[in-house]
Amino acid sequence: MLVRYAKSADGKPVKQAEVYTKEEHGLKPEQIDPDALFITRKLRSAGYEAYIVGGAVRDLLLGRKPKDFDIATDAHPRSIKKVLPFSRIIGKRFRLVHVYFAGGKIIEVATFRSNVEGDNNVFGTLEEDAKRRDFTLNALFYDPKDQYIVDQVGGMRDVKAKRLRNVIPLAHIFDEDPVRMIRAIKYATTSGFSVPGNLASKIRQKAPLLTGISPSRLTEEFYKILHGGHSRPILAAMAKLKVLDAFLPALGKELGRVWFNPVAKALLGGLQLLDEEIRAGKDPDRATSLTFLIAPLLEQQGWSTRATLEDFPVLLAQLKDWFKPIIPSNQELENALRSLFRVWAVRTPRRRPTRSRRRRPSGGEGGARPPRPEPKPM
Repeated sequence: MLVRYAKSADGKPVKQAEVYTKEEHGLKPEQIDPDALFITRKLRSAGYEAYIVGGAVRDLLLGRKPKDFDIATDAHPRSIKKVLPFSRIIGKRFRLVHVYFAGGKIIEVATFRSNVEGDNNVFGTLEEDAKRRDFTLNALFYDPKDQYIVDQVGGMRDVKAKRLRNVIPLAHIFDEDPVRMIRAIKYATTSGFSVPGNLASKIRQKAPLLTGISPSRLTEEFYKILHGGHSRPILAAMAKLKVLDAFLPALGKELGRVWFNPVAKALLGGLQLLDEEIRAGKDPDRATSLTFLIAPLLEQQGWSTRATLEDFPVLLAQLKDWFKPIIPSNQELENALRSLFRVWAVRTPRRRPTRSRRRRPSGGEGGARPPRPEPKPM
């Protein structure tokens, strides 16, 4: 392991980062997405720094295949766009760059952010960027050219020890973004990491902050959990740490009392089946994934043997209320419920046909009909 030093205010050398060589971390360039490698090469050839960062490095170190390869650089967004013209600058406050490839593929490139207190929307250095990330396992920077990992915060040691540790101080890590509590549980559960007692206590304390998050954002997080292949352990851990009480209270009420609770057992069984489907390579749509929760819930209430056509709108309204504040779309819930009715051999309401609007004849002000011609005199 190499050590990167900087000078303190009095001119003394201060340890700045640990640098791990390819022999130490074991990652290989062929494990990196070729398009991500292309971006880092283009930026470096233009004189900028460019690293693979965050979840991709974490997953590779854990022996998993990353879903996304994000890139961090010291180039500002307009400079990135000059180097990579097939890209688009997005964001109003802190601007990012989306680089487009064939098949609708997008790779996100971000400029290093400053860790200035109270402002996360100022460009900064690699050192500052690492220290404003949420947890140490997400604060590792991999250079595919020289094949080393820069570690500013001890993330490599935490990954080896399977320990989840925060970078941002506990005093305000969840006040800045309460969704970090959900991510902390996801990281720990999917990676097999332990959650230190002080971090777990802070999550329990701050869980009510999730009630202030928009329902649409919570809904997206919910579907990410359902489609990640680890929904059962994640949601069970969220219930244990009281996060479900704010995230999905109806589910939290059931999973909060697992013993002698057949509903909780059925719900966890449904989630287990969903996880097995996804890990087997299947890719269910949102409506299908919802049925793995809806089916055990309604069957425990006895609807599988007594539901009728007239019960469809009643159950639909019940499900909407049960999922609050999560807001699955009407179509997703209707499709999920229809599939259950088919399994229960119950006729479902007809879908309303989509009406095609007739185009009014052109002519006249505002598209009004043209006046009728005057009748010809006899």
